[in-house]
Amino acid sequence: MAAPDVVDLAQATDAVSTLLDGMNLSAHLYAVEPREGMWAVIVECATGSGWQRVELQAGPELLAAINGDAEALTTLHTQWRAHLADCQYD
Repeated sequence: MAAPDVVDLAQATDAVSTLLDGMNLSAHLYAVEPREGMWAVIVECATGSGWQRVELQAGPELLAAINGDAEALTTLHTQWRAHLADCQYD
């Protein structure tokens, strides 16, 4: 992935928002940062004992998922849920 521009960052941020909303986390904050040809997605979520911070990685599949690629969407949901297993869900 080439160095992202402002439009890429805005699209990636929108994609992360949509993906996390679709996962039904009960309480969360997130940030998206370009990092070494990938997207670093930093998620803070409520757990049963407080909050946890998790850093996830995504590549071009992030924008593919939000643009209708069902396989990319399923893959990201599966990977991210494994890392966010301690988060509280609605």
